[in-house]
Amino acid sequence: MTDEARAAPRQADQPGVGSRTAGSVAWLMASRLMARGIDFITLVVLARTLSPADFGLISVAMTLIFIVEAVSELPISQSLVRLDTIGRSHLDTAFTIGLIRGGLLASVFAIAAFPFSWIYQDARLVPLILFLALSPITRGLQSPAMVQFARRIDFRRDLIIEIVSKLCGFSLATVLAVTTHSYWAIAAGTVATPIVAMVQSYLFAPFRPRIGLRRWRSFAGFLGWASVAQALGALSWQSDKLILGRLIGKADLGHFSMAADLSSVPEQVLVAPAMRPLMAGFVTMRESRDRMANAYLRISQTLLTIAAPAMTGMSLVAAQAVPVVLGAHWVSAVPLLQWLALAPIFVVWVSPLDPMAMAMDRTSLFFRQRIVEVAIKIPLLLTLISAYGMAGAVIGRLATNLILMVVTMGYVRQLTGLGIVRQLVGPWRVIVATLVMAAVIRSLPDAIRQDLSITAMATTVLCGAFVYVVTLAALWLASGRPDGIEQMVVTRVGGLTRRRRNQAA
Repeated sequence: MTDEARAAPRQADQPGVGSRTAGSVAWLMASRLMARGIDFITLVVLARTLSPADFGLISVAMTLIFIVEAVSELPISQSLVRLDTIGRSHLDTAFTIGLIRGGLLASVFAIAAFPFSWIYQDARLVPLILFLALSPITRGLQSPAMVQFARRIDFRRDLIIEIVSKLCGFSLATVLAVTTHSYWAIAAGTVATPIVAMVQSYLFAPFRPRIGLRRWRSFAGFLGWASVAQALGALSWQSDKLILGRLIGKADLGHFSMAADLSSVPEQVLVAPAMRPLMAGFVTMRESRDRMANAYLRISQTLLTIAAPAMTGMSLVAAQAVPVVLGAHWVSAVPLLQWLALAPIFVVWVSPLDPMAMAMDRTSLFFRQRIVEVAIKIPLLLTLISAYGMAGAVIGRLATNLILMVVTMGYVRQLTGLGIVRQLVGPWRVIVATLVMAAVIRSLPDAIRQDLSITAMATTVLCGAFVYVVTLAALWLASGRPDGIEQMVVTRVGGLTRRRRNQAA
C-alpha cells in the first residue's frame, strides 16, 4: 500500500450501508456472545476451583492494570476508520504509536507495582502486576492493517480472532486452576488471550511494520480528547474497587468483583459489539442533523429492547443462579448482583452517543462527560462506602449512572436537537414490557423461585422471556406498528418465509 493509494470508497458511496451495518452488528454480537459464553464458563470453573479471596487479590491487581491501560489507551483503529485516505505511512505511524505506548506502559507498571503493593499491604501484587502488564501491552501491538476490514464494515475476522483467543485463554486457565488451585490461573488466562489475538491479527492482515511517526498529525487531535476521556472514565469505573480494596478484606472484595463482573455481561454481549459498526454507520449521516437524531433514537430503543430485559432478568434470578452456577460460597454476592445488574440500564440508554460523537468529530464531549462523571461519582462513593461499605458502593453506582444518563441526554440534545423528554419516553414500550416481566417473575410460586435447581432457574427465565416478548408485541400492535426492532423482526421473518415458499415451489 502506498501513500498515494486511495482507501476504499466512503460508506456513503456504497450501496447497502444500513444492511451491512446491521449485518456487522450481528457478527460482532455473535462473536461477543460466544466469547462471553467462554468467559462465563471460565468464570464458573475458576469460581468452583478458587476462593473469593483469590478473586479479590486479582481484582486489586487488575484495578491498576485497567486504569493505567485506559489512561494510555489510544483509539487508533477509530482514528484510521474516519480518514478518507489510508496510506502505508498511516499504518506505520499507528504501529509506532502502539509500540511507544507499550514501552511507556512497561515503565509505568514497573514503577507502580511496589508502591501499589505497599498501599494494599500485599507483596503478592508485585509479580502479579508485572505479569498482567503483558496483557495491555500486547493489545496495543495488533496489526493496524485490520482497519481495512473495519472500513468495509466487515467484522467476521474479529469473530474468529476473539473466539480462538478466548478458547486458548480458557484452556490455559482451566488446566492451571485444576492442577494448581492458584490465583495464577486467572492471570495466565488473562495474558494468553491478547497474545493469541495479536498473532491472529497478523495472520489475517499481514503487515511488516516500519518505525515512523510521519502521519502523527492525523491522530493527534482525535486521540487527545478521547485519551483523556478514557483515562477519566477508567478512574471512575474502577473507583469503587480502589476504595473498597482499602476498607474491606480480599474475600469481600472478591464477592463484590464477582457481582460487578456478572452485572456487566449483558452490556458487553448485547451492546458493546454494536459500537464499532455504528460509528461507521453514523459517518454516512453526519451531514444531516435530522438523520442523526432519528438514527440515534432508533438505535437507543433497539439496544434497550434487548438489554433492559436481560439486565432486569439477571437481577430477578440472581438468588437462584449464583448458588446453582457458582457454588454456595458465593451466596454473599447475590444481594450485590441483584442491584448492580440494574445499573447498566442507564448506561445503555445513552450508549449511542459515543459512536455518534466520534463520527461528528465531537470527541471533546467525552472529556466534558468524564469530568462530570468523576466529579459526581468519586465524592459520592467516598461518602457512601465510608458509611455503608459494599452497600454504599452499590448505591453509588446506581445513583451515578442515573445522573449521568440525564447529563448525557443533554449532550445528545446539543448534537441532534432531541429533547430530553423525548429521549426518556421514546422506549416506553420496552419499559412497560420489562416491568410486566418483572411483576410476573416476582409473582411465580415460591416452589419455583426458591428451588435451587437448573430446571427451576430455566423455568423462571423462559417464563420471563415469554411474557416480555408477548407484552412487547402487543404494545407494538396497539401503537400502530411503528418503526423499530419489532418491525425489523417481522420484515426479516416474512422475507425468510417467502424465500422458503418460493424455493419449495
